[in-house]
Amino acid sequence: MTVHRRLFPLLLPLTLLAGCASAPPDGTATPKLARLTPEQMQRLAPDTPKLGFPELVAMAKSGMKADAIIARLKETQTRLDPTPSQVLDLTRQGLPVAVLDYLHEYREKALRADLATTLTEKEQQNAREVEAVRQQERLRAMPYYDPFWGPRWGPYYRRGGGVYYGW
Repeated sequence: MTVHRRLFPLLLPLTLLAGCASAPPDGTATPKLARLTPEQMQRLAPDTPKLGFPELVAMAKSGMKADAIIARLKETQTRLDPTPSQVLDLTRQGLPVAVLDYLHEYREKALRADLATTLTEKEQQNAREVEAVRQQERLRAMPYYDPFWGPRWGPYYRRGGGVYYGW
């Protein structure tokens, strides 16, 4: 009877929690998720097409000024990495040098930003690992941290079970 008296205070809250966590009687246990259609996704984030070298040359040949081409590159966030031979070919085809300078500067800024992002992520990961090791060291100082915290074993039997070394 004492067991029932001890278990009753636990069973009452557990029964109430089970009633709250169970499915409603009308059968709407799983909610319907409203998903976006592909058309709605396109309206949310229209992807601007990136420009290539042929498009840049075509813009320059059509009479667009260097500032307008650079503005279009900024708008589309185009990141190109021309080789030295491509730079020579593009200047021969009529692409302004200011556009090529902008491409180089934008590439360098993007590389620096990528490097800074990578370093920040590595530092954060390292800080998490250091904190995990510190937490583990804190826990090791606590009694019963080890999973084998039971009675120690040795050649002599003592109080608490197990066989101990010594007297």
